[in-house]
Amino acid sequence: MKTIIEKWVSRHSHPINAILHIIGIPATFIGGGVAFSGYVITGILLFVGGYAIQIIGHKIEGSEVGELMLFKHIGAKLFPTKK
Repeated sequence: MKTIIEKWVSRHSHPINAILHIIGIPATFIGGGVAFSGYVITGILLFVGGYAIQIIGHKIEGSEVGELMLFKHIGAKLFPTKK
């Protein structure tokens, strides 16, 4: 668990990126809950907006979005390239 946290902190060391994630992560989770509670449009806006804020943070930091890294890792496992 310590390694996961250390990696996350290293990819979010820029102060603006950290602040945007502090805002964006809860917005994303709350948006999902709001959408399923019946306020679909508001929930979708919160969810998408939360992700957008986090992506902006990664652009500022110059690091890749975690989900994109995960998809690349899974793709590499499913479709290995010959060297």
